Amino acid sequence: MSLPYTLLVLALDNGVGRTPAMGWNSWNTFRCEGLDEALIHEVADAMVSTGLRDAGYQYVNIDDCWMDKKRSGDGHIVVDPRRFPSGMAALGKYIHERRLKFGIYSCAGETTCEGLPGSYGHEREDAADYASWGVDYLKLDFCGMEKVPTAERQPERRYSVMRDSLNATGRPMLFSLCNWGGGRPNRWGHNVGHSWRTGRDVFAVWDEAAARKLHKLPGYLQSIMTAVEDADAAQRAVDGPGGFNDLDMLVWGMVGGLTRTEQRTHFALWCMLSSPLMLGNDPRRMSAATRRILTSKGMLAISQDPLGVAARRVWRNGPLAIWSKPLADGAHALLLFNGGETPADITVRW
Repeated sequence: MSLPYTLLVLALDNGVGRTPAMGWNSWNTFRCEGLDEALIHEVADAMVSTGLRDAGYQYVNIDDCWMDKKRSGDGHIVVDPRRFPSGMAALGKYIHERRLKFGIYSCAGETTCEGLPGSYGHEREDAADYASWGVDYLKLDFCGMEKVPTAERQPERRYSVMRDSLNATGRPMLFSLCNWGGGRPNRWGHNVGHSWRTGRDVFAVWDEAAARKLHKLPGYLQSIMTAVEDADAAQRAVDGPGGFNDLDMLVWGMVGGLTRTEQRTHFALWCMLSSPLMLGNDPRRMSAATRRILTSKGMLAISQDPLGVAARRVWRNGPLAIWSKPLADGAHALLLFNGGETPADITVRW
């Protein structure tokens, strides 16, 4: 079989994000209601005690709702003192002391998705503040665009402003673009950030048929297999270290739930497709079975292969498929996939 690909030298080459990011994000399980300093301390400790850190999960990322309702008089972002009384620099120090990395969240618009201050017009101040706090990772969502001038709303433009602001700090930070595939970031994202979302937020249902049985999903959510189809459609003509399609966070721990087989397949697809591996569960209450899946040395080696090329679907017959991912040593990782309801044989001839 022919598997052409072209390697890419990343324009945003600041030494980080050469393989898909691995870590944890607060949103799926805790959203705004459960987010505070004590939680992040406990999660960081759990990342160490459960072996997640040593398996490669290095980022502890705080999503929306960490900021106060208004900026300071001189335009700087203010940390919510009720949630984070010690401040972000102290939190970053706590995370770094555990040999983990510190991630934070903002939006490219005037407000975040939860209505708190976004970064539009304050990119320089925000980037400088993140650097002073020791931030290692920024997820930039795309809410709050309603009052942004039309000429300024183009995703590539907004993300480029923040890219330049991050670079100006001199601190290497991984830059995660999250505008849900709008404006085709698979075509330009490698010039701006290290990863880019290819579709809507993923919910813990396997496919659209399962979603209809459970309940109708809101328009901003999609199933696991819809996320896979979005990523497959968004494959770039060029691949390489430092720029990756982002299928969204892994959905362990969300309402709805997956079977054990679906969990293993979900993880395998994210690894094969070179998506960032951001956990959305509660690491403090993780089952042994979940830990075994998430720390699989074989699958993580495929995810983190230095060639950085995502798998392509090289064969398909109804619900059956073969995915192939080229590896740095010249081998290929194959995923034989059965998305149907009944067992089936797939034969690969070498």
